[in-house]
Amino acid sequence: MYPYITIFGFSVGTYGLWMLAGLFAAFFVFARLFRSRGIRWECALVVTCCAFGLALLGGYVFYMLFSVGVPAIVEAARQGRLLETLSQGGIVFYGGLFGGLLGAWLGCRIVGLRFLPVLDLCAPALALGHAFGRVGCLFAGCCYGMPCDLPFCFALSPHIAGGARLLPVQLIESVCDLILCAALLLYLRKRRPVPRAAGVFLMSYAAYRFILEFFRGDRIRGFIFGMSTSQFWSLPTFAAGAVLCFVVARRGVESDPFRTDEGRIQPPEAET
Repeated sequence: MYPYITIFGFSVGTYGLWMLAGLFAAFFVFARLFRSRGIRWECALVVTCCAFGLALLGGYVFYMLFSVGVPAIVEAARQGRLLETLSQGGIVFYGGLFGGLLGAWLGCRIVGLRFLPVLDLCAPALALGHAFGRVGCLFAGCCYGMPCDLPFCFALSPHIAGGARLLPVQLIESVCDLILCAALLLYLRKRRPVPRAAGVFLMSYAAYRFILEFFRGDRIRGFIFGMSTSQFWSLPTFAAGAVLCFVVARRGVESDPFRTDEGRIQPPEAET
C-alpha cells in the first residue's frame, strides 16, 4: 500500500494521481467518441468538466450521509467539530455516478446536445475512468477485500485487518470495468438504439458490484435493509439500466445528438 509518494519533495496522494489519470483516459475516449459522431471536442470538455465536478460532489455527499451518518454529523456540530468531520470525507461511487449523470445533463444543456445520445458515449469512458480509480483504491488501502489465503491475495499493510492477506477486490472490479469498457466500445462501433449502451453499462456494473460487495472486508460503507449501501443502490441502478435498455431504446429515440448546430464539426469547405 502506497497512499502517498514523493514528487520533487512534495507528498502527493496516489489515489488522487490515479483519479487524475482516469479522468484524462476517460476524456480521451469520450472525445474520440464525440468526434466519431461529428461533435467538436470542446463539447466533450464542457460535458466532462460538469460531470466530473458534480460527480465529486455527489460522491462526497453520499459518503457523509451513509458512511459517516447524519447523527454523527449533527453530534459533531454540537461539539464544535463540524469542519473537522466534514474535512475527513471520502467518495462513494454511486453518489459520484448520480452526480455525474446530473453534471452530464447540465453540460449537454450548455453546449446544445441531446442528453440520451451523449449518455451512450459516456458509458465506456466512465467504465475506463472507474477502472483507474479502483487501482487508486488499492494504493490508498481503501475498499479492500476480505481476508483470503489464495495465491493472488496479499496484505495491504500491518495496520489493515491486522496485516492479513486480503482479496484484491479493487483489482477484480478494475478488470471488470476494463472488460465492460472494451465491450461497450465494440458495441458502439455501429449506430445503436439510444440509450442502450448506457443501459448495458448500468445493468452490468450494478450486477458485478452487487456480487463483489459480498467479498469486501471494510465496514465503513454503512448498511441499508441488511445490504451494504452499494448493494442497495445497485438495485435501482440495475432497474434504471433495464428501463433504458429495453423500454426507452425500443421507442426509437432520435440518435442525432444535436439540439443546435453550435457543437457540430463543420466540413472543411464551411470553415473560414
